[in-house]
Amino acid sequence: MVPRTPHPEAARREWASTAQDYLAAVTQAVDNLRGVFQAELETPAETSEAVASHVVSACSNLTDWLRSGHAPRGFGKAGGELGAAAGVYRNAAVAFKSLDDVDGDQREARSNACATLLEQGDHHVEIFVAALAKKLGDATA
Repeated sequence: MVPRTPHPEAARREWASTAQDYLAAVTQAVDNLRGVFQAELETPAETSEAVASHVVSACSNLTDWLRSGHAPRGFGKAGGELGAAAGVYRNAAVAFKSLDDVDGDQREARSNACATLLEQGDHHVEIFVAALAKKLGDATA
């Protein structure tokens, strides 16, 4: 018996749902990192490491899922933005973690880089959400 291919609309909705699940894990980890970063308090190195590692792990899971298959027809832009968000947020986590390694001007530069990367990641997420909503024809996506 030949397995049936899912109806294209069902495949799109399933892909979108899975993408949103992976993205939710990433944004939860990023929100935690952002909270620690914006608190501007002296954070123990173990805490910084754990927070950054959680972001890197969530981003890796998302990237692995994206690489495991192709986005449905018409969802290439959404998939690209999702991958870009994962990469940028991962870089923000690396910059955040490296703050413990430097002082003075270098610390300020890395802090600025982290803030910029977080904003850039947010921008990719916004574009992903808009592209997904447009393709699904659902403004609540």
